Amino acid sequence: MKTSLHFEAPSDLSVGTVRITGEGKTVADWVATPDNRTFSQDDLKPGIYSAEIGPAGVPPQSVVFRVQEGQANNVVLPSFSALSASGSNTSFFDHENLRTTSTPPQSISEHLFAKAEFKALPGSEFLSQLVPDKPEKPSQQVTVSAESRRFSIGLSEESRGRDAFDTFRGRTNMEVFPGRIEVELPTDPGRDPWAGHRVRLSVAVQRLRIERCLLPLYAGGTRITATVPPLSPADVELTILPIDAKLRSLVRALDAGTSAEAAAVRDDVIGKGDPAAQPGKGGDPWAAILGALLPIRFSDVFSPLSAETIERFVKRASWSYDAHVVHASHLLASADDAKPDVQQKAVEAAITALVSAQVAGSPYYRYANQLFGEMVSGIDAYLGNTKHGIAPALVDRFNRAKARWRREIPLQRGAGPTFTWLARDQAALKERRALMPNNRSSGRLRSRDCTILFEGRVSNGHIAIISQPGVQPGAEEIPNPDVVVSRQFQMPGADNRPIPAFARPPGPRDDPNKGRFGGIAERDGYRLSATFERGKDRSRVLVQLTVEADSSAKISLGDFAWFVLHPTFSPPMLKVAFRGSRARLRIQAWGGFTVGVWLPSSNVELECDLSDLPDAPAIIQNR
Repeated sequence: MKTSLHFEAPSDLSVGTVRITGEGKTVADWVATPDNRTFSQDDLKPGIYSAEIGPAGVPPQSVVFRVQEGQANNVVLPSFSALSASGSNTSFFDHENLRTTSTPPQSISEHLFAKAEFKALPGSEFLSQLVPDKPEKPSQQVTVSAESRRFSIGLSEESRGRDAFDTFRGRTNMEVFPGRIEVELPTDPGRDPWAGHRVRLSVAVQRLRIERCLLPLYAGGTRITATVPPLSPADVELTILPIDAKLRSLVRALDAGTSAEAAAVRDDVIGKGDPAAQPGKGGDPWAAILGALLPIRFSDVFSPLSAETIERFVKRASWSYDAHVVHASHLLASADDAKPDVQQKAVEAAITALVSAQVAGSPYYRYANQLFGEMVSGIDAYLGNTKHGIAPALVDRFNRAKARWRREIPLQRGAGPTFTWLARDQAALKERRALMPNNRSSGRLRSRDCTILFEGRVSNGHIAIISQPGVQPGAEEIPNPDVVVSRQFQMPGADNRPIPAFARPPGPRDDPNKGRFGGIAERDGYRLSATFERGKDRSRVLVQLTVEADSSAKISLGDFAWFVLHPTFSPPMLKVAFRGSRARLRIQAWGGFTVGVWLPSSNVELECDLSDLPDAPAIIQNR
């Protein structure tokens, strides 16, 4: 039988490079898209290979695998998010069990370390640490700040007209990774995405900032990621992307793509009639905006859109800042080499479009804001160097728009492709009439006009969720009892399977998880434990909850655990990914309660009453 390889890159890969190397040469190298993720070859030389997957604008991940002689080798990788959650940039495909792990299986390690050429593979420095009797390299001391800050994530949506926001009324799901939180907003079939009803995301970081953005509600759902840099505990990085890989390819290409990646999106996504990229058509206005911005950024790759397409698009998305910017750019580009009178009319229409953009509100995409600034500079130069016949009233409108854009530059920010802005310092505005960011935030958001999705603290790459002091555990007294965060406590687990404990009666009123998850902390190769650490705040204690799997438990990349906490936490239930053999969750608590855990991959339940642990501090033992 021939030695063959069938390789599938991660299913959630949007657009990026995939390079397969082994036996001293490159076997495959291509720009992958959602419909172009596979590679097959016959008569491949047996040995150890490595696949490097690099989505546009994202650090690459490598997966080492073995091609066995005389077999049809089938390597199907898990999602890219699972690979990146492993804690290392190198993972391993276990051929025998057909799963990807964070440590090399025996079949790879025995073959790998018997050969010298493994050092040429990506990730070989990590692998070399597994070689027996190898002297350790001297470690370098890195000073990491012990500072922690409170931070909150919240959503609000328009009510009573423009710029009046109230609590968010949609659904959310949340997952926790080491140093990272992911919040997903599934598609709401009850919303008309073209109605222009805006949803706003807010993130508050203590003594640093309040950052906001208008949230695109993509078809297929939107994912918000908040990451704590490991050496910068004072900050939180935001990323907002579509869940759908095809839509995400448009965002990645616009924000960080090369011309080759943009061409792949053109041919494999847009060119195949995907609804993403038909401006003015389809069910997703943000995908239409992306499809209109891409030809502007990559004019050498995409054909320009027709005037009819632009007009239809702007009419349908007139509530969007970005649509008016696209319109202005198209007007100016179409008159680039035209006669002076045609250029003047184009400039007049472009000024009107830019003013309309500001009236519509804030941009959705950072590139749209960049285009606005570039066109303002170009029109300003035109007005200063040309004997134009533009009416003085229109020139005044342009000057006001220009002044407003420049005045707000200190508040302009950006989270990857998304345009974000900073809350202003009202005191500075009143005293000095200056727009400056508010860097005195408490790290908390107001629950009366914002649905709080998460409240916690960040420190050196870690995120801890905080319970609400002074709140009793009765279900009717849970904070925000009528919003989605509280209803998450009854949401199903993976693959729409219900969490088994929720089919059983709850425990005591002040400890509803007690006895509901089987009553023991160790079962079937898994163990739930807790450690405690006192901080500066003497009214709380930091608790690190850990589910650890022994060698008998088979953990694959992408496996996770549901941690069910006391109802006073917001949210009270979190999905935590395994890193290696451990799934960890950091919380700050002020009283004892029972933690329940469900492991969907093995259908194991664990339970631990924190107040019963012998090393629990008094603040935990005294409920």
